[in-house]
Amino acid sequence: MPAIAVNSSWRLARFASVIYAGDLCWWDAYGTEIDIPAERWTCSQRAAHEHGLSLHRAAGGYNSGLRAIQLAIERGAARVLLLGYDCSIRGGTHWHGDHIKTKNPDEKLCLLWQRQFAQLNTLGIQIINCSRETALTCFPRARLEDVLC
Repeated sequence: MPAIAVNSSWRLARFASVIYAGDLCWWDAYGTEIDIPAERWTCSQRAAHEHGLSLHRAAGGYNSGLRAIQLAIERGAARVLLLGYDCSIRGGTHWHGDHIKTKNPDEKLCLLWQRQFAQLNTLGIQIINCSRETALTCFPRARLEDVLC
């Protein structure tokens, strides 16, 4: 089962076959730290050009997690399992900790992300949020252990 790690999640998901980050500033700050043999994707033309990344052509408002789902669907995924999609700063920051070199989300941005996910056209693809803690309610929830068995 292919895995897409979003932004700094690759540090924990070292098995990921794809790393997706939409923001040029993230690639500028962290791109050279990636030490796993994963494809590197972005929706930023400038990031793709400057860092030699694969360009994901997508339109409309975005966040990197949303674009990763879209990429999975475009690559033929019949089911997408979400991990770490907290869409909240209840714990003070991202589930994986602060970005030290780039900005971090605030509550307003998390609410925007939630609206963006709710508008996602999943084309009948099954998306299950297996995140332990999440404010994202537009997808069905399940424990990862249950959906993998």
